[in-house]
Amino acid sequence: MPKINVYLPDELAAAVREAGIPVSSVCQRALADAVSASTGESPQGARMTENPQADTPGWTRMTARARTAVRSALRAGEERDNPATSVDLLAGVVAEGENLALTVLAALGVEPPDLLSEARGLAARAGAAPADLASTLVRSTEEAVRLEHNYIGCEHLLLGLAGGPAEDPVRAALASTGVDRRAARTAVGAAVAGIAFTRTQQAAAGLSAPVRTVLEDIRARLTRLERGTTGT
Repeated sequence: MPKINVYLPDELAAAVREAGIPVSSVCQRALADAVSASTGESPQGARMTENPQADTPGWTRMTARARTAVRSALRAGEERDNPATSVDLLAGVVAEGENLALTVLAALGVEPPDLLSEARGLAARAGAAPADLASTLVRSTEEAVRLEHNYIGCEHLLLGLAGGPAEDPVRAALASTGVDRRAARTAVGAAVAGIAFTRTQQAAAGLSAPVRTVLEDIRARLTRLERGTTGT
């Protein structure tokens, strides 16, 4: 695909980067509109999507951190004039810096920067084809549904990466550290459950003592029922 350089003032360039605007797609749309206005015809092969992210699988359910990671992956693909890949998504998750996926990896004894470096090294080898971003996000969405979560966070992106094709560099890099999809699912499920429990405890701490006593009594009764015991 031919390249056309676009020069922007420093302030505008900084604002575009900060907003995460997909420059290539926006420019293609603007140029397509200009050609259409000039000739009365739409150029063949022009991208006509008003918002490229509207077609991103799971976009409307993603958390802000997940969207940041996906935007980063999309930009990486645009800079190469190629579709974004699983390696780009992993790089986006690592670059975001403060998400649950990184916490899960750390809990599993994996250093995210080292994982990314290994995935990039594997991708550079002949025959190692990274999975495309779209299919990875579809898997991430499926993992969120499987866990009965009504959102898609970076932890679900990690699960989508772990469940990629066998030849995918990110999956291979994860496997080399002993992290497969099953291990990742267990760790993510435990992390999300732990966060939910912590929030519940924090909310209960603000209740009056009598109310907390009643809640603890109900919880104790439920525990005994689950164990098949009785008690008064």
